[in-house]
Amino acid sequence: MTRIYVCRKCRKKHSVEEFNQSHFCRDCGTYLSARIVSATSIPRRRIAATKTVTEPESSDNQWIPRGYEVRKGQVKFIEEANKALENNEVFVGSAPCGIGKSLASLLSVLPQLGENKLLISFRTRSQLHIFLKELRGLKQSPLTTSFFSKQDMCPLRNKRGGTYFDFLEECRRLKKNCESGTKPFCKYYWNMNRKRRQADELALDCARKILDPQEAAMRMARQGFCAYEALKRVLSKVKIFLGTYHYTFNPPVRKSLLQSWGVDLSNVYLIVDEAHNIPNFARELLSDRMTQNTIENALKETEKFEHKNVGDVQDYLNVLDDDVFRYIQKGLGKSRLKLLDPQDLATKFREWSGTSSEKAAETLHEYGEYVRETRQELGYDKIFSYTHRVGDFIENFFQRIGKKYVHLIQKDWGDRIYLAVRSLDGREITDPVLRQAKGSIVMSGFLSPPKVYRDLILRNKEDAHLREFDSPFPPENRLILAARDVSSRFEQRTDQMLKKLGEYIEAISMTNEGNMGVFFTSYNLMNTILSHVDTDRRMIVEERKTRQSDVMEKLTKSSHNALFGVMGGKFSEGMDYPNNLLTCVITVGLPYATWSVYQKALINYYDHQFPGKGRAYAYVTPAIFRLVQACGRVHRSAKDKGCIVMLDERVTRPDIRQLLPSYYRKEMKMVKNPMECGENITKFWKEDRKLS
Repeated sequence: MTRIYVCRKCRKKHSVEEFNQSHFCRDCGTYLSARIVSATSIPRRRIAATKTVTEPESSDNQWIPRGYEVRKGQVKFIEEANKALENNEVFVGSAPCGIGKSLASLLSVLPQLGENKLLISFRTRSQLHIFLKELRGLKQSPLTTSFFSKQDMCPLRNKRGGTYFDFLEECRRLKKNCESGTKPFCKYYWNMNRKRRQADELALDCARKILDPQEAAMRMARQGFCAYEALKRVLSKVKIFLGTYHYTFNPPVRKSLLQSWGVDLSNVYLIVDEAHNIPNFARELLSDRMTQNTIENALKETEKFEHKNVGDVQDYLNVLDDDVFRYIQKGLGKSRLKLLDPQDLATKFREWSGTSSEKAAETLHEYGEYVRETRQELGYDKIFSYTHRVGDFIENFFQRIGKKYVHLIQKDWGDRIYLAVRSLDGREITDPVLRQAKGSIVMSGFLSPPKVYRDLILRNKEDAHLREFDSPFPPENRLILAARDVSSRFEQRTDQMLKKLGEYIEAISMTNEGNMGVFFTSYNLMNTILSHVDTDRRMIVEERKTRQSDVMEKLTKSSHNALFGVMGGKFSEGMDYPNNLLTCVITVGLPYATWSVYQKALINYYDHQFPGKGRAYAYVTPAIFRLVQACGRVHRSAKDKGCIVMLDERVTRPDIRQLLPSYYRKEMKMVKNPMECGENITKFWKEDRKLS
């Protein structure tokens, strides 16, 4: 008797080996029944050709939401992710909108979770709510807790001002006062100590109901408890935790979480969403900056708090304020950004202060600690010490040296001068976390090509499983065009070129059916080209004060709008346009980062790390990401239909084209002039009406 598994939809037979590799039918995506039958006794009339996953017959499919139709893209995602987890590889997946990657990643981990824990990491709150929705829909939902920052969840937060550090110090003081019975104290923390069992039961109920952080905070505050502290106290009983990147990649924050959770990283599975942000996030964690204003505030501190070292502290601060900043500003001249030599500054600091930067930082820290303690004893609302902050920066600035760091003086748009040390490589943050975890799934809607992002988050290529998925949306629902005869390159921005770009926009405006969005590389380019555009559509032009809600209202009320904005702005990234509110997106140019000494240093560093790939990794790939993000505003569901038009001949070149998503490369059509572009769009909508 041969043991097989049978697909309930297409009736295809599957071997035990196939079932063990993937619990889904490779042909139609239906979840395979765990019922094992013989090859000769399959009652064909009893096999249900259903489109949805049926009730579970074993524990293998206990997680699938009731009545949920598993998509083919999810099946492939789960297969690839499972393969990676089984082989102890880091899974890096590029999964376009519509794949259903959030649920697929959960279904990859939960069946094998066992006694381990699951940490889901994200950048934006919208991603949190997607995961919470999927978790609530499962047949069985493990205890789940999600956090924003401690300040966001504090019931007293509206009564507190200052920095986040101020808040943490004040919270610590109010909690300490609860223990000693001293006023002022936090009544919410006080109640938790008096009614511990009630607070714990309420926190566990929030975890059972999978409430988001704000819902949990409001519910517990109404009962007189602090949600953050209560949820943290029952965390050891929770199986799934959701939090921002800080909970995963910021070492002290992660350490605190794992201690409360009662586990080591080796017992935690990771799902990291929006992973295109990880390289920059990690670099920022290793960077630091300080304005001259911070030094001036530190000097004011020394006038209020006497200490045995206050004279030395004032000397060091004056050297920084009068000598160091004057020296570097003189070298900056009329530039806005300039590289600095930290060894030169260390020598100058010793010459002007009579001591080393290490000794100065130690003295500043000692005095800063004294200021904190004194403020706390005197009942100050703000415990923060500017002197201590200066000590932190001096330590970071002079100790973080070598090829992985650049030291800068920069002038911002408000003409403030600040010193900065910036990391060029965040892998010392990301690699240990992703490799030490029980298993890691790193994913985003666009990680193309995946090998670039693998190289930027992992130290070597081994034990990494890369997968790029095609868009699951019907190809006939989209038209992707690229213009061969225009470019936004600065040296080509003649009046004739700007006029032609305007003609493209006008031609598209005349032929497209529905609202359109036009996204430029900069506000300057947008305003310049707008003078060449004549359209009868209502024009909505992005400004700093433009509100998303106002734009959505206008797009909803009429289908004859033209939204103008910038790539990387608030209307081209992270904003959904439901119900096909946009039927066309036009991108004008390639949104490269502003060229600067930092950008050049980043390219040179990557060229050293990845020979010949510096420009692609540091300059081109981020631009392609912003481009594709803007284009992705059209197709947000399988039913959405629309056009994507990229107005820059550079996207047709092989070196750029190979960085686009795979379905762009397959479907992109070239146009040679505005008339041909308009004809393609007219034809697209005409054929769509025939199909309808």
